[in-house]
Amino acid sequence: MASTNRDCGSTCASALSFGLTGGYWGLILVEQKLPVMNPGKTKWQSQHAHSVTVLHQITTTVSSLWTKRGALILACLYAGVCFGLLSAKHSTFNTRVYDFARFSQALWSTLHGRLLFSSLHYGSILGNHFSPLIALYAPLLLLWDNARMLFLIQVVNVAATVYILQLILKESHPNLAPWFALAAFLNPALHDVTLFEVRRVTFGMPFLALGLYALAKKQRVLMLVGLCIALLAKESMGLFVFMIGFYLAVFEKDWRWGTGLMCLGAGWSLIISLWVIPQIRSSGGDLTVYPQLYYYNNLGTTYGEIIHHIMRQPFDILRLMFQPPQIKALFRVLLPFGFILPFLKPQWALICVPFVGLMFLSTDVDMYQLDKWYMAEVFPVLMASTAVGWQRIPRHLAGKAMAGFITCTAISYVFFSPAPLGGRFEPALYRVTPRNRLEEVMTRQVPDSACVVAQKYYVPHLTHRMDLYHYPIVREDACTVTYYLFDRTNDAHPADLREINALIDQWLPDPAVVVEAAAQDIILFRRGGEPLPAIEVGAVAEGTMHLARVELAVENADGIYTNTTANPLPLHPGQGLRVYLYWDALDAPGAERSVSVRIMDTSGTLLAQHDSMPGGGSKPTSWWERGWTFRDIYDLRMPDGLSARAGSLEIVLYDTYTLETVPFISRSGNTDSSIFIRAVEMTQ
Repeated sequence: MASTNRDCGSTCASALSFGLTGGYWGLILVEQKLPVMNPGKTKWQSQHAHSVTVLHQITTTVSSLWTKRGALILACLYAGVCFGLLSAKHSTFNTRVYDFARFSQALWSTLHGRLLFSSLHYGSILGNHFSPLIALYAPLLLLWDNARMLFLIQVVNVAATVYILQLILKESHPNLAPWFALAAFLNPALHDVTLFEVRRVTFGMPFLALGLYALAKKQRVLMLVGLCIALLAKESMGLFVFMIGFYLAVFEKDWRWGTGLMCLGAGWSLIISLWVIPQIRSSGGDLTVYPQLYYYNNLGTTYGEIIHHIMRQPFDILRLMFQPPQIKALFRVLLPFGFILPFLKPQWALICVPFVGLMFLSTDVDMYQLDKWYMAEVFPVLMASTAVGWQRIPRHLAGKAMAGFITCTAISYVFFSPAPLGGRFEPALYRVTPRNRLEEVMTRQVPDSACVVAQKYYVPHLTHRMDLYHYPIVREDACTVTYYLFDRTNDAHPADLREINALIDQWLPDPAVVVEAAAQDIILFRRGGEPLPAIEVGAVAEGTMHLARVELAVENADGIYTNTTANPLPLHPGQGLRVYLYWDALDAPGAERSVSVRIMDTSGTLLAQHDSMPGGGSKPTSWWERGWTFRDIYDLRMPDGLSARAGSLEIVLYDTYTLETVPFISRSGNTDSSIFIRAVEMTQ
């Protein structure tokens, strides 16, 4: 299947690239090579001349539209497709806690009075990277209060980045600018950045692009505005600001602006990493150290140790930077550019070299392979360098160079893109299953303002609240009432799935823990608060077994069991009913007893039944001890094709071995062979 997808991707991506390229050059040829028609001497010649004129008008209009609006159209298409993919990825429960949920909650918390707060770390997200720019987007949640708004913000930011970058080329090569944008939108590195959930650095990409555009056009004030805003996205932007200043000072001899930007970039990065972030972390109880040093522990654990290592073993640094994985990463990154396009203006390409070097020195595999979001800052520089360097290509070769650019990008797409038809595309990440729909419905059972604890793939669907925790990382003192959403089969990292199942098995019979809702092997518990509405029974069997109350949960159209007190109880063919019996052990029973929960119609016909020893056999009455209290669960399902009729839900107790009925004594003192729980109405 993977081979088929790759072959299909190769064919389609190549066809798209060459087709668009051929179509463009075809339009140019038609526009420039149309023959001049003599006035019609015959009817056929007149019709032919008219057809050619119409074709010329169409091609001229299309060519003009493509030149003027092509980049904008591509940006909208890219944003729409990527938003659809990210939204589908979220719907398949493939978004994660620390790559989406904490940012989603931080954005929501900002709108509700707690600046970039996330309970997942119980503190500000600024304690990991300094990115206050995110807070400026919080009002957008007033337009659409949905976690997917974060996806929309990201794809628009990325699309805007490319649109701004193509403006560098548009003034000198207006016909090529849309094709330049197409090459950018087909670049696998951009797809990695866009489709890997949400990262804060993408908020700064369009402003870095704006700064590069203004640098190319020598608009210094606009450049400063763009770069200053980009600094608010992530402290690593300071390195790019420093290198832009270095470029101005060394290559353009603009010492005033160059020195200023170098001081701004270096000062910003040092102050943020050495003082601001450690102070934010210390306020949350964490160590006062820049957390990103962890990724360079092969060089040392402090700044001093790292500097000492570099000075003592400078050649070792080069060895670490140019290992096979790093060389492969360079190949993958430069292939879409034909390996040479960014270096037509090497001074511009130099802007990203220090950052790439830092990535190559890291011990993190995604960093030194320039994978996922780590190209977010490098990509705009490479594209800007290509656009500026395009001036060095002779005009008569510019079109061919662009065709080669798109061809290289298409080849790279086929092998490396995580987008549809790309070599690294994973369809399962975006294919919504019935199970996913059930999981989504279960998350909606949690009240909007509730404090909730969940496994990692459920957390991203519960972010619009103040108190949200990733099990088992829970602040026990944070909430008086806490909901727990557990799944017996879903990934439980960092806990063990066996731990989750053991906890479910412990809580299901515990009357102190409320079962709010359940579906298949997904259960929503609540600790604290009032019990669910129930039917009070108060019947006693043999002076030892006290049935205190009964809760009923009916299966809805989504397959979710939720509490009901309907009287009579409406049920339809094929519908499930879950019955919770609450037992108190007044003393140790003298024999083994079984319970029968049954639904019968008025004629005595048995319609549904569930017989079992208490606890599904895990709590036989021979084990009971005085003082025991527990919840006993029984599932019934109405037969398919059942006609409308009236009936009743009843409970019978009998000897496990002799099957002899054991009577109950009701609160009123009556002795009954069964306990009537609720009238039932079978509907079609």
